Amino acid sequence: MAIEAYENLQVVRGTVQADGTRISDAKWGYKVTKTGTGKYTITFNNDFTESPSVVATLDGDDWNLLDNVHVTGATTERVTVRTGNSVGDVADRPFHFVAMG
Repeated sequence: MAIEAYENLQVVRGTVQADGTRISDAKWGYKVTKTGTGKYTITFNNDFTESPSVVATLDGDDWNLLDNVHVTGATTERVTVRTGNSVGDVADRPFHFVAMG
């Protein structure tokens, strides 16, 4: 089902724990591979027709406001998400994401 918009959009969304496991979402349209400390690859079950726009935010309230999450390398098939701590070091963190395109 597409969102009613100016274009036909595919949406994949989810929540990922710090260890790389998915938190129970309504429908899983993705797989997660934790490839290192604070580095996660999200692979979409159905490829997007073009590279999606992806946003991510940390999950929970146990983090310092300087802890962070970055989205890198979005392609039609996958996206890489990196998380870090308040002093700029790579660190495992839980996060939410939305990919749309």
